[in-house]
Amino acid sequence: MKTKKYLIISALGLLACSCQTEDVENIQPTPGQDVKFGASLEQSATRTIYGDKFNDGSKDVFPINWVNGDEVVVFSPDCASSGGVGQATYKVNVGEENSGKQNYANSLDKTGEIGVRWGKNTTGSFYSVYPASSLYTKVSSDCKTLTLTMPAQQDNTFERTESGIKAYPDMRACFMYAYTQNVQSGETVNLKYKPISTAIRFKLQGPLNNDNGPVTINYVRFYAPEGTYINGTYEFKDVTDTSTGIPEPKSGLNYVTMNVADNDGAYLTLNAGESVELNAFLLTGKEITIDERWYFEVATSDGSVFTKHVVTDGTQTSEGMILKPGMIHRLPDLPPLTATGSWDVSNWMRNIQRNVYLSEISIPGSWYSLDQDYQSDIRTINGQYNLGVRAFHFDTRWIAERSGSLINYKYTPTALGVAGTADNYDADEGRYLRSTDNPMTFETALGQVVSNVKNDEYMVVMCTFAQGSAIHGDWRKEISDACEKYQGKIVEASSLDENTVVGDVLGKVIVIVNTYTEGEVVNSKCMFFNMSLLLDENEFKNNPYYEKPLYWYNTTNSGITMYGTHAQATYVDRDGEYDSDRQSYVPTLDERKTKLQNILTWSQNNYAKGNSVHNYWIYMGLGGYVPGQGFFGDDNYHAVSTDDNGLNTWMATKVEDMYTNESYYPIGIVLMNFVGSSYTSKNISLVQRILEMNNMYRKAYDPRRSPVDGSFIDGSTGNKTVHTAAPGYSSGMKDNNTNAIGWTRCR
Repeated sequence: MKTKKYLIISALGLLACSCQTEDVENIQPTPGQDVKFGASLEQSATRTIYGDKFNDGSKDVFPINWVNGDEVVVFSPDCASSGGVGQATYKVNVGEENSGKQNYANSLDKTGEIGVRWGKNTTGSFYSVYPASSLYTKVSSDCKTLTLTMPAQQDNTFERTESGIKAYPDMRACFMYAYTQNVQSGETVNLKYKPISTAIRFKLQGPLNNDNGPVTINYVRFYAPEGTYINGTYEFKDVTDTSTGIPEPKSGLNYVTMNVADNDGAYLTLNAGESVELNAFLLTGKEITIDERWYFEVATSDGSVFTKHVVTDGTQTSEGMILKPGMIHRLPDLPPLTATGSWDVSNWMRNIQRNVYLSEISIPGSWYSLDQDYQSDIRTINGQYNLGVRAFHFDTRWIAERSGSLINYKYTPTALGVAGTADNYDADEGRYLRSTDNPMTFETALGQVVSNVKNDEYMVVMCTFAQGSAIHGDWRKEISDACEKYQGKIVEASSLDENTVVGDVLGKVIVIVNTYTEGEVVNSKCMFFNMSLLLDENEFKNNPYYEKPLYWYNTTNSGITMYGTHAQATYVDRDGEYDSDRQSYVPTLDERKTKLQNILTWSQNNYAKGNSVHNYWIYMGLGGYVPGQGFFGDDNYHAVSTDDNGLNTWMATKVEDMYTNESYYPIGIVLMNFVGSSYTSKNISLVQRILEMNNMYRKAYDPRRSPVDGSFIDGSTGNKTVHTAAPGYSSGMKDNNTNAIGWTRCR
């Protein structure tokens, strides 16, 4: 592979310039005063949003313009070492009317009270980097060491215009650098920026005809050969030493990932005949020749992944296939994509980025998963799993052997069982599951879930203890002991916190115990919370929904709060009231819908902020029954769920609205009656629709971690991070007219 090393003076220093030739007032501030930065930046330089391509007379160029409020970090080792202030962050002011249109700044305005300040130094050299970011741009306290971390995931945005689809690259990955040396104390420092990131541009094409589409794009990934790093964390140990080159990354990656979504976060869908010009940024200090080992990977919402190696047909020059630092390169168009035409439930999580927070995932589940009253349509774990159910609810009660006479008898508990699984469904006076009725043990039920979970997904089991059941031992410990039987398949709850991502839990089951029983459960793998099914009237009515902390070992706060609602008994034809027999407030169906809507509204607003919090999980219990009327009245399970006014029907409308409006947000763990009989208005399974929704929009993620495997891209293991989405735009290059070769379907 051909490589050419660039010295830092050429890769960085020559991308900037010294003071402009215009006259500058010779101010001599005393030490401690702010350094003045010139309002006029190099007007021919590139900036933080790409404009439309034009020809400058010799080549096609893409101007980059400042967006008002862009932030840069400015630093000076000379000021830092002489008693001044060495670094500060500044906002670029171009005025709102010129935002995205102007490639020079009206002024640089410090973001804090203190800017870079002169010390006792008579001259100083100044450096600046765009973007200013605590995640991607770090300057040491002595202002000599600069660390740049390329975003492993680039969030492009798009809009539909009369001329087609226009995409705007993620400018967080477009690093730009300015260097002005030997400025006399008191003079204005004029900074000129040019990019050091390398850009690639290419065309992504939709299906050729309506029979092969449309296609929703989850991500596009560009791979270099193993060992060729185009991404990662780069540490410039001494920026004043211009004899060293751009370093090899400390944590190098041979790929970059991008996704494309609209301003509401919905992923780009390409219809027949549509295409979009995309841009990705790389970072390298060497010239690198692209050959047939480089390839694109495109993932679609149906779980498919296509690959296309970069090949030439002999029409382009060798020069056109060399990546050059800080420049723009056009690669061959990618061939048209093709939808698979069918949805495979096993692929639901395959293309979800591995750095997405767990709070972002929506998981359909079954309420009383193995109970014949609640799940009479599909009453097996395997059957529900094949439908798309990925969360299961087990209401537990002790299994016991009965001995003695008809009058003088006793029960001897033998194991913890799952309510609703016995052959004889009649409740016994002791509220045990009689062993002679062949009930399923909790350990067996958990094992059936574990046996289904695949390596590229995770599942959830929620456990409760049946109301009125006989008390024997510690049912919570029994559940924890059962988890120990499946080593390597149950997530250690103590590893879960607000920053846990999808890549941390793949191939495993999260077990959550809903318990009112106090006290520690030592060494338990389970997560615990207390959201009783016996509703307190005041608590239910006076709160928009429950907010219950999740605990490790039932004693240590995990930092995650469960936002949830549920009920067991529900009224549909009378007002809600306290039922002394059930020892619970019984809400109306409309009251339950109000609680569910409150959670949906919170999630929608949280997601829309762009700087969303992720220290919460959502739990929406749609299950339950309507109590029968009179002595002979039967409980009605469909009235709560699948009837026209039921909760499943109501939720199906909410989910379908997201698809119609292309405006999505997480709805968390959703447990419902009759998972096999719940459909949306389009006659699509509600379970499927919830599961598919995960692949329709951009989700909040940990930017420190790789979207491929969830590993930390900069070697850090930081604590609290909140993702902030930042739209951008990009640069381009010359089309080498390479004919597209067909996709290779890899899964």
